[in-house]
Amino acid sequence: MKYPLIAFLLSLAGLSSSTVGAAAPNTLYLIANNQATLESETTAKPKIYLISSSSQYDENTIGEIKAVFQQQGYSVDSRYLDQQPTPLGYVNTDEVRAETLINALTDENVKYLWFVRGGSGALNLYPYLYRNRDKIAAASPKILIGFSDVTALHHFINNVIKWPSIHGILASFNSEMYEVDKTEQISMYSGIQQVFRTITNGMTYTGIEPLNVSARAGGQGTLNGGNLTLVQSLFSTRYEKNYADKVMLMEDTGVTYKQLDRTLHQLEYKKNFHPKAVIFGQFYSINANKIEKDLYRYVLQEFANRVDYPVYYYPEFGHGKTNQPFILGQQMQILCNEHYRYCSLTQPPVKR
Repeated sequence: MKYPLIAFLLSLAGLSSSTVGAAAPNTLYLIANNQATLESETTAKPKIYLISSSSQYDENTIGEIKAVFQQQGYSVDSRYLDQQPTPLGYVNTDEVRAETLINALTDENVKYLWFVRGGSGALNLYPYLYRNRDKIAAASPKILIGFSDVTALHHFINNVIKWPSIHGILASFNSEMYEVDKTEQISMYSGIQQVFRTITNGMTYTGIEPLNVSARAGGQGTLNGGNLTLVQSLFSTRYEKNYADKVMLMEDTGVTYKQLDRTLHQLEYKKNFHPKAVIFGQFYSINANKIEKDLYRYVLQEFANRVDYPVYYYPEFGHGKTNQPFILGQQMQILCNEHYRYCSLTQPPVKR
């Protein structure tokens, strides 16, 4: 045969030798080109650096996390996991956790820093982060990914360092990890690839419910926020930032509807809280019934009726089974139509 190598490649592709002839060089080109494309897709996937700056995590999950990411085609580096639990259950002392995080944020090899879990303790790192803010800002931008207690770190990265970040699934809680261990339902319907699609392509979410009249006009602003407890913990501190140009995401877990009502009254009474808009996520428990869901929605609706800025409801992010990713520190737009009950929210890709 004139093209023995081609025949071999064709046999691998499931084609017969009768298809070889004048078209064989073109066929060979297509096979080689497709192979190159596959190799390019594989090599193009970035390395994920794991980190945990809050509550201690289960050491046994790290191997599972690595396997899950590797199955998706990503390499994983765990050099920034440094766990020596403290009496309060943090992964390490404040000083060590801060040093580890600062080292990761200034490492020129790191592009994606994915948090293993949230919990509590990240707020304690602020004095260390502020002392090193110039050093961090001089480094190449990193994309932090996580939610819950990671909100405190998003706030610093978005508002002080001016990098965008992703409010989304943790490395230990996502659809891929749920397939490994069916016991943890948090983010069970939200996966790794969705995060990267959002980073690369941006996103549009429909089903954004306007809760007051001003919300029907839509709007735009820079997305900030995350977990309401962490947002609240910054009130009246030297680390709190201006809200005037912000659209604030807010979700929480483990708060009763009465506790939420009290917190939202504090928000209403707060002198300097005048954001472009507020978008509420999930507050009810992960397996809540309709009565519980309606009570939380009632509290949010009452808050929306009392304030003059747009308030929206989108319980598809937070500590629930679905945790849609958002790009914090970046512009977003909400569009509404008088003929439809719900609005849409759009964000462009992460600016690189």
